[in-house]
Amino acid sequence: MKAYGLPLSWVAEILIIAVVIYQVWKLLQGTRGVQVLTGLLIVLVVLTLFSTVLHLRVVTELIRLFSPSFFVALVVLFQPELRQVLAEVGRRSVTSSGRQQQAEVIEHIVNAAEICQRERFGALISLEREDLYRPARDTGTILDAKLSADLLVTTFYPRTPLHDGGVVIRENRLVVAAAVFPLSETERLERPLGLRHRAALGLSEMTDAVVIVVSEETGVISIALEGKLERHFDPDRLRARLTEILV
Repeated sequence: MKAYGLPLSWVAEILIIAVVIYQVWKLLQGTRGVQVLTGLLIVLVVLTLFSTVLHLRVVTELIRLFSPSFFVALVVLFQPELRQVLAEVGRRSVTSSGRQQQAEVIEHIVNAAEICQRERFGALISLEREDLYRPARDTGTILDAKLSADLLVTTFYPRTPLHDGGVVIRENRLVVAAAVFPLSETERLERPLGLRHRAALGLSEMTDAVVIVVSEETGVISIALEGKLERHFDPDRLRARLTEILV
């Protein structure tokens, strides 16, 4: 089959190359690498034109000999930009599955918080993001179990050995239970709020974690984020706020 006199395979190859070049150019746009690449291409084009028009055989031969080395040099020169491009491609490919996973994690946490609120179980749940708080793994019990609302509620049941302390969730895994979090030194904390809230604030001050607290005394659900405490969430508002932060 032919399109406009060209074999269909040629048309497909031209389209693929054009799309790849356009996407790479979009990702590199605004970086110093684009300026360097533009300069190199201008020099190469000018040399090629001069050597062709003026029949400069030596220059033409040098360009031909150094062309493979030119592409190797580009890979070395643009290593940071190429890494960025590959990371962006990988990030886009996992975005939809990552969002679905986050939504499932949020649902498990909301369901567990609702039960803990109703039963007056105290709960302290840390959702790790970029920052890894290693002391939690040293002070707590490693579980590394798939997250579920039932597992969270069971962990915070008052008669279990793991109920005292916080849990750490990373992605869709309950990594640690009965972990000790750093206590905040802030004096702005309301007097009735106890160690759970101070620990939630302390962890949110030291890391980018999102920390959910359920008060054992009042059943009030709170969120600690970036050293600030947001209080009085019902399940629907908790779901909406976690979705806003994480998804």
